[in-house]
Amino acid sequence: MPDRTFFPWASVLRFGLGHLRLPPDAFWRLSLTELNALAGADARPETTTRTSLQALMALYPDSRAEPAQHMRKDLADDR
Repeated sequence: MPDRTFFPWASVLRFGLGHLRLPPDAFWRLSLTELNALAGADARPETTTRTSLQALMALYPDSRAEPAQHMRKDLADDR
């Protein structure tokens, strides 16, 4: 049996009927292209690619220091 939960129906209905305040008959007549246009799908940021992720990782490398090291001194003072 196919998984029918893949499409986010609850979110789409909430957006169309609640946010856009479309009447149900107008909502159900929309094509996916029209719904994407109403949702501002063209204004979404680009999908992250491996190349763009590697560029971000090069700009913002992870630190080799232990995390929250600045907190340890504060905790030691409270003892």
